[in-house]
Amino acid sequence: LSSLNTSIVQQSLPESVQIQTEWYRSTAVPCLVECIKSVKDKSLMADFTKLLAQMQMVIGRTFVQHVVRPVLLEHVMDARVLPVYCAGILAANEEDRAELKEFLGDTLNQYAQQYLNVGPLTETFAELSLTRSVLHILVNVLNTALREATNPHMKGIIAKICKGLCDCADPQDIVTHVMPILTRLANDPDVFVQTSTVISFAVMLQRSSGSVSSIREQLDKFISESVSSDVHVMMCELIESFTLVLPLCNPDIQRDFLIPRLATIGVSNSAITNKTKRRDITERLILAYKAILCCYISTDTIEHYIVPGLQALLTDAQEVVPDKQPTVDLMLREVLSKTSMASKDQRPSNAFGSKMSGFFKKK
Repeated sequence: LSSLNTSIVQQSLPESVQIQTEWYRSTAVPCLVECIKSVKDKSLMADFTKLLAQMQMVIGRTFVQHVVRPVLLEHVMDARVLPVYCAGILAANEEDRAELKEFLGDTLNQYAQQYLNVGPLTETFAELSLTRSVLHILVNVLNTALREATNPHMKGIIAKICKGLCDCADPQDIVTHVMPILTRLANDPDVFVQTSTVISFAVMLQRSSGSVSSIREQLDKFISESVSSDVHVMMCELIESFTLVLPLCNPDIQRDFLIPRLATIGVSNSAITNKTKRRDITERLILAYKAILCCYISTDTIEHYIVPGLQALLTDAQEVVPDKQPTVDLMLREVLSKTSMASKDQRPSNAFGSKMSGFFKKK
């Protein structure tokens, strides 16, 4: 990439501007596009974005707009070209950002109407969110799309894009600008739309450096509704999201929220009469507890939440996924060996059951 940078930006001028322009249009830019399209390491996308910005400074914005941009635009629906085009061409200069807003809105509608894979669009918003001065444009585009959305599919796309923003943008900006959008989606009557926001709230919980009470309240609401209304798809998404963020979370969030909630879900799983649903949740909880055991956990947390959760999980595994029973049994033995409970009755404590009962009554 460094060699390509030198070749394009510092290329000795040919005999005439016309020849130089043709060289860029026919050779340099197509080569650049092919390099972008062949990238496998996503971290290089930022380097290509910087290269385009440098070209505008060295060669001139007018030249890049009239010679480089049209070639990129021909390939803009490519998963790699789209984020580089938006961040390196439309977001590089203040005068182009009005067009950025219009372009993103049109592209979002196109993806929704054609049911395209939204991965490239999510990556584009995520890449753009790294520039703080552009974030308000992204939020504006999403708010406009949400106001005009008439079907769950579009709302689901907006939720997925919000997840990309939650991964990359400044945590405080996420709470201020992105969370209101997610809250509206979380209160949508469609379960698919609600479920599509779960991972974003989990990522916010992981990345937040301030108060997380509102995030916890929303996730608690999801858990309570999933249990009381048997919303299976949401319950599965909650477990998967907690498993993903748990090893990266602040230890206090692990101890005070994630681990107790996973224990809550585990205890409630035994009441599910549908064996397929019960098996789905059991298999996901096994992965969740594997993630928990990779973290440093206090003895108190082990005794009050992890042991009762694993005991409930062991019962479920024996009944619905017997081939996984040895795995759960091994995990339970491992945590018991770390506590004074190794020689005690291994049944879930009444104290834990009371806590869980209180949790559902409050909801």
